[in-house]
Amino acid sequence: MHIIKPYRFFILYIILGLAAIYVYTRSEAAVPTNKPLDLFPQRAGSWSMIGQARFDEQILDVLKPSDYLSRTYEDQDGNRLSLYIGFHDGGPQSGPIHSPKQCLPGSGWNRLKDEVKSVDVTGQEIPYVAAIYQKDIEKQLFLYWFQVREQILTNEYALKLAMVKNSILDNRRDSAFIRLSVMSGEDETQAVALGEQFIRDFYPAIHASLPR
Repeated sequence: MHIIKPYRFFILYIILGLAAIYVYTRSEAAVPTNKPLDLFPQRAGSWSMIGQARFDEQILDVLKPSDYLSRTYEDQDGNRLSLYIGFHDGGPQSGPIHSPKQCLPGSGWNRLKDEVKSVDVTGQEIPYVAAIYQKDIEKQLFLYWFQVREQILTNEYALKLAMVKNSILDNRRDSAFIRLSVMSGEDETQAVALGEQFIRDFYPAIHASLPR
């Protein structure tokens, strides 16, 4: 059995770290969304928006999105789901994406498990991370992915590499983070199915909103 030596991971971390410094210190032009996220559909399939949140300045100073939306949707059976889209245009006022693996534990959420899944949307396989987190007695399922132009990514290293590539080749470092949250309870399978149906219904609108 071939064993990967630890120093190779160390070298990889150094390369990724230097690449991140390059990307986030280089000045690129800001790339706008195709349409403001305020114009994102309030209805699709059996879903209707029932609430929308706006973040205070303290939260925005941490997240530093160029545009974002935070909404709650409900389907015809009364199932609810929250959607967050954070778009970072790559300009000087835009910050990096904050991964759930770092920010959720910092807010008191403990990760119980996660795995990469995919859902078919009109013949295209959309990969995403399905992660269960718990805070006190509350359990939530988070379904999320990162997006860099046409690339849909499910881990932070791939995100950094995609941004480095775009920065070098196209003078761009715009990126997006898409996250759904569903109350999990004991029936994780049902929660995943609910999230996947939402992705099927809304992914065309997400795709149309983000630059390519």
